[in-house]
Amino acid sequence: MRVGGALADYGDPADLRPADLVGTWSNVDGGNLVFTADGRFTAVKLPYERFRDFLSHDFAGQVDGSGTWKLRSSQTGGPMNKVDLDFGQLADEPEARVGDSVDALVQDGKTYLVFFFVGDGGNSWRAYAKTPAPSGGGGGG
Repeated sequence: MRVGGALADYGDPADLRPADLVGTWSNVDGGNLVFTADGRFTAVKLPYERFRDFLSHDFAGQVDGSGTWKLRSSQTGGPMNKVDLDFGQLADEPEARVGDSVDALVQDGKTYLVFFFVGDGGNSWRAYAKTPAPSGGGGGG
């Protein structure tokens, strides 16, 4: 996902269905989000800046988590472009129950899940692209 100058063009809202979301979404930093058809997710190496307000001051580890997900629209009658995340577990912190969402955006024909946050250098984002499912694996006979 690219940034377009001072006024970044992050793409257009995606219109996801549950089957579109299910699978593994990865980013260049080694993070991933895994969504299952039963409405659960796991997350590895989430952007610390997005979740730091929910972590203890002495937290120094990797921000991983898990919980349940749900698709919704950011506007009435609009596309299903938000993935609500209800973290039952975040970074092994016992009190860090968090509700958050990630935006689903299309840019250059490809769908991304994007966390927006304010980092040390100002406004920032982290984009995840869907990892293709492995091919093959069929039973022969």
